[in-house]
Amino acid sequence: MQARQPFTYYAVLAALFLIPLVPYKTYVGPLPLSAEVVLIPLITVAALADYSKRRIKLNDFPFTPIAIAFAAFFVIAVISLVKAASLAPAIMELARYLSYVVLFFIVVKVQFTREQYRRFAQSFGLSALIVGAYGIVQYIFGISLNTAGLYALKEAKGRVDSTLVNPNYYASFVNLLIPAFLLLAVVYWREKKAQLLTFAVYAMYVINLILTYTRAAWVAMLGGLALVVLLMPKTFIKNAVRPHMLLSFMVLLTIVYFMPDVQSRTYSAVYAMEKIVSKHLPGGIADRLAGGNGDEGGGFLDDEADGDETAEDEATTNRAVVSRVTLWKTGWAMMKENPVIGVGIGNYLVRYKEYVTKYPELDIGHDQYSVHNSYLKVGAETGFLGLIAFVAIYIVYYAYLFRLYRASTDRLCKLITVALIAGSATFLVQNLSNNLIFIPQLNTIFWLISGLAMAFVHEAAARPSQPQA
Repeated sequence: MQARQPFTYYAVLAALFLIPLVPYKTYVGPLPLSAEVVLIPLITVAALADYSKRRIKLNDFPFTPIAIAFAAFFVIAVISLVKAASLAPAIMELARYLSYVVLFFIVVKVQFTREQYRRFAQSFGLSALIVGAYGIVQYIFGISLNTAGLYALKEAKGRVDSTLVNPNYYASFVNLLIPAFLLLAVVYWREKKAQLLTFAVYAMYVINLILTYTRAAWVAMLGGLALVVLLMPKTFIKNAVRPHMLLSFMVLLTIVYFMPDVQSRTYSAVYAMEKIVSKHLPGGIADRLAGGNGDEGGGFLDDEADGDETAEDEATTNRAVVSRVTLWKTGWAMMKENPVIGVGIGNYLVRYKEYVTKYPELDIGHDQYSVHNSYLKVGAETGFLGLIAFVAIYIVYYAYLFRLYRASTDRLCKLITVALIAGSATFLVQNLSNNLIFIPQLNTIFWLISGLAMAFVHEAAARPSQPQA
């Protein structure tokens, strides 16, 4: 490494460490002040200064396709301002969006050294380790546990959110990490001690995820695991069936099975999925799923549906499903009535009261309430054109990932790519039931890690093969 590093390196290093750790947010007048609000401009200024002084160079990462996708959505979002009832949230939403784009552009295009990337990984890894350890401590000692949704939990003290403010946000953050630590433990390390130590960290994050009691995140974690196995079937399975790894998985599964409310919450998750899916299936199939043909034992879960306690759980889950579906219907109604350019970027909450007043069946007793679906929020605010452009960003994003996956010959690069594919998939899936894409702390981490990982793998492909660790 050079004796004097560019300012951009230090700014990125600080962002990787501080953004996951610092949940503090305040306002200076109408302007928000938080770690990402300070650090993204700092990275931008540092990069401009370093580039002008030739302390950094740009790599040849092909940025044009995703730049076009980013620009297309931005143009549509700006056009949607003509429908915005309030410009203040619209401008704030556009500013946040541009900050993510600029951040991603910088970290994916600046040419860092392999040693600098190693330091980045260490900085983020240490921060994530502290966040995960604090999550366990938070639950054990009952420190500021989140009690939203606690009515559905009979044994748990509360829900863990660590430094991510909300259990749903924290669950998504943990799901971004889990594929990487699983692959490090099972595939990357060769020594048994390193494998077991890394698996212990992976287990810590799995336990953290369980303690968020976010059902959608549990389902997403299983989907991420399936992707890992599908993308590295021979390598992963061959290493996973080694005796010490099998024993590790069995111990973890046993611990998880006996954690508070896991069994009832899992049943509730399956029941909720059944209810949501059955509403959108043809009548005959829906009846069979729900046991609605009048036949005893006709539903998948009928064997579990005995007793007052289970009936109470089902009633609670039904209320949660109805509430969430009602929120989605509100977003859909807003999008259908404003199909071209929506109600204006950032204006969903501004128009929420108007729509639940207009359609009383959508009213769940709040003047403002999130749609709990990032894609419906985008569609409601920028119309079908905006939704198509927004989804195109992630289609291009995945096109990059699969191109890098096919081009990777280095074991570490292949692991990073698969971990990013699986982790990003959990993030995007969880956005079907939450507005995670619009959470600055979480979305900044997503684009920061994505950009650095893509750039590292891309640059590694242009370097001679390095000895494996």
